Amino acid sequence: MQARTRTTITTLATIAAMIAAAAAIAAIIGLRGDFPLSDDWAYAYAARGLCEQGELHFLPWTGASLIFQVWYGALLCKIFGFSFTALRISTFALAVFGVVGFYLMLRRLNIRQSGAVAGAALLGLNPIYLNLSFTYMSDVPFTVLAIWAGYHYVRGLSEDRRILLVAGALFAAAAALVRQHGVFLAGAASLTALLAQKPFRTRIVDALICSALPLAALAAFQMWLIKVHGLPSGMENKISEALSADPWAVGNAAFRGLLYLGLMLFPAAWALSHPAGSNRRLMGLATFTVALSLCSFLYQREGALMFYLTNIMDFFSLGAISLRDVHFLGFPYEPQAGPIAAVILTGIASLGWALLAGPWFAGLRHWHRIGRTFCVLAFSLLFLGSLLQAHYYFDRYLIPMLPFALAAAFAAEPRLRINKLCYLLTALIAAYSIAGTHDYMAWNRARFEGLALLEAEGVSAREIDGGMEYNGWHSAADFGHWPSDEEARPGQPASRKSWWWVYDDRFIAAFRKLDGYRVKYEMPYDRWLPPSKASVFILERNDG
Repeated sequence: MQARTRTTITTLATIAAMIAAAAAIAAIIGLRGDFPLSDDWAYAYAARGLCEQGELHFLPWTGASLIFQVWYGALLCKIFGFSFTALRISTFALAVFGVVGFYLMLRRLNIRQSGAVAGAALLGLNPIYLNLSFTYMSDVPFTVLAIWAGYHYVRGLSEDRRILLVAGALFAAAAALVRQHGVFLAGAASLTALLAQKPFRTRIVDALICSALPLAALAAFQMWLIKVHGLPSGMENKISEALSADPWAVGNAAFRGLLYLGLMLFPAAWALSHPAGSNRRLMGLATFTVALSLCSFLYQREGALMFYLTNIMDFFSLGAISLRDVHFLGFPYEPQAGPIAAVILTGIASLGWALLAGPWFAGLRHWHRIGRTFCVLAFSLLFLGSLLQAHYYFDRYLIPMLPFALAAAFAAEPRLRINKLCYLLTALIAAYSIAGTHDYMAWNRARFEGLALLEAEGVSAREIDGGMEYNGWHSAADFGHWPSDEEARPGQPASRKSWWWVYDDRFIAAFRKLDGYRVKYEMPYDRWLPPSKASVFILERNDG
């Protein structure tokens, strides 16, 4: 009884510390700013429409199922009035809830306290997870629902409690109604149930409980959407991409994705390398050799080194860089890291992947250990499912599988002691994540403050190229089309207007001065990643 009481006190104290740390990070970075970020304007558009008009309208840009996120977004809109700030706060709160759920899941997998805390920190302070926590994007809400589904599935399968399997299925159904890939999580739970050492009929019933509700919920939503609304072109494009996936593109995305996981989980991988036996060391050496060989091949073929995938992470920035000079014309976002830094990062990512390979495969060998088996299958199916979008494979697609990849690795060494270097590496990741997210919010605040000055002068949004988010929010519903691959590729000629629904580019938001334009406003902001000072320019065309 005393041991259980001590465990409960430790758990509550840890959760309280997590919430306090999250509040400190929110205060440091700041959640304020009534403006869209990345693609979240498309999701906010649907939430605002449901709130204010009582009708669901998806923009053509929408590719995720999204409906659960739209429902709670519309509810927040009803309570507080519509604002991107309120939606952003909801995502951040969910992100904290997800970190708490992941910590509890690791403890249920019998990971010792230090390992569970380290794992929760690696998730919560992950650069992509933290950055997207400050948006209304679907990645974090989906990941949080997947974590809580996993927590209940692990408990239900391990403890033979079907009520917990039902709870897991409810969370998985909610996840599938944010992003369709939630069904892969239900599939992992069903496969785990079928592998359990139980009577055949029990296994079948458990498998059905795990997957029936998520599959039915997603199927019902898709049929309703086709009948009432029609599939948005974004969903049609995703289906088309999945059905026509190129094997080379799939293999390329798979390799790059594994490298990213190796990089993001490197502190855990390093901690796991110390208790490894000779067989695991041999597997790690072989995997490292293969990884380096593939890196060399990819460099020879495409000249590519880390960071391989676009969207969120770069050496000196976090978050989508979506202004005309960078995202359309293809100018670099300063400063640029040199090739030596890229080679070093590629080597670290390769080593991280190699060190994780042994623990991951150990989970498959010991398939009778229910919790570990579920985590390995959840990671594997979510990863394979993400490759259905290999045509446009973004780094943020990896976030939902990150907690399960980490849990599967730690479950191979549940009594693992976290060493000092693991804590140091996690602290370095945290510094990068916080500084990069601060900079992302800072330059976007500068951009939208400059655009607000234009609007205060009576300038119409139709005269502004304010970046993808600004024009998407103001004009995408009017244009109603999706850019082609050619239009969306950076490096376009300056004679073309940006592809993001621009009527007239009399005014442009950019990180630098552009030919044919004069500076209307210079909006300085502080950077925490080099350099320390920067500006967003609001430019006006020289019409004569």
